[in-house]
Amino acid sequence: MTPRENLMQILSGQKGERPAVLCPGGMMSLAVTEVMTAETAWPRAHTDEEAMVGLALAMQEASGFDNLALPFCMTLECEAYGAAVDFGDRLTQPRVKAPILSLDGSVDPAAGGRRPAALLRRPDFQRGRPALVLRAMRRLRSLRPDVALVGNLNGPFSILGELADLPLLLKSTRRNGDQVHGLLARITDDLVELGKLQVAAGAQVVCLAEPTATGEILGGGLFRDFALPGLNRLAAGLRLAGAAVIVHICGDVRWIEQELFALVAQAVSFDSSVNLLALLEKRPPWQVMGNVSPLVLEAGPAESVALQCRRLATGGVRLIAPACGIVPTTPLAHLRAMREAVVRS
Repeated sequence: MTPRENLMQILSGQKGERPAVLCPGGMMSLAVTEVMTAETAWPRAHTDEEAMVGLALAMQEASGFDNLALPFCMTLECEAYGAAVDFGDRLTQPRVKAPILSLDGSVDPAAGGRRPAALLRRPDFQRGRPALVLRAMRRLRSLRPDVALVGNLNGPFSILGELADLPLLLKSTRRNGDQVHGLLARITDDLVELGKLQVAAGAQVVCLAEPTATGEILGGGLFRDFALPGLNRLAAGLRLAGAAVIVHICGDVRWIEQELFALVAQAVSFDSSVNLLALLEKRPPWQVMGNVSPLVLEAGPAESVALQCRRLATGGVRLIAPACGIVPTTPLAHLRAMREAVVRS
């Protein structure tokens, strides 16, 4: 069984030959400086197709993970909506420089660079960096058909939080909920389009990351009303396109656990603060995924990494992954320890 076949079998609800070890990319970028070269290093790998393909291939081969993953950031959609992006350096991921939407009229669009929410432009995913990522995906799928290719989308709520400023968005959920619902519906429709393009480019799995829609920030009520509908509609569209869906939720999920059980994804990925083994005992309707601490992954030693992975694998977790991503200075030996521990468990 190839790594791709094993991962897809697990995502379909079967046991697979062994637990899969993966890092989905996007917000949880699969890249470390030890593997980067002058030709493939960040920030070049964010905007250059050859560098992007080269780094993705090198990371999979060096780590032994069961997947390839693109992009290496969570700014792709916001840039397509018109936001300016700082592409960072070898140690930092790209970030959106500033919000571009005004939700409540308190910011003068002419003075602050923001425009009314009604003027949110339609993104063209067939041009610019989204198109570059799609081309890179096609090449990766052709070069490594034995390994699963994971595409990435940010969740609608997190995207709107970047475009319009999170504190203002949270206020608007209470003061102008209809406007927020309308924007989230627009963004969700756009994301379904981008997700379908990623599937057509070769992605067998798409990870939806909602780093802003956490239990600590939203709580159960706001998550149910403003985050869950878009995630489920997006997941449904991707499943119709033929992709398996992973949803990643940051932070402590105690406040939204009931709502998470309503997700229609094949797997849900969790932060290191979540007790995955205790969650498994509640028999969730999806596979649990995670949640090796990025701090342990970076600091090591390798045996500590292996110990966490073995504990998860022997406890029944079939999808072993870094929690909320990988610090770029993480030693490659610590990533290899993840897979070696799982193979031997």
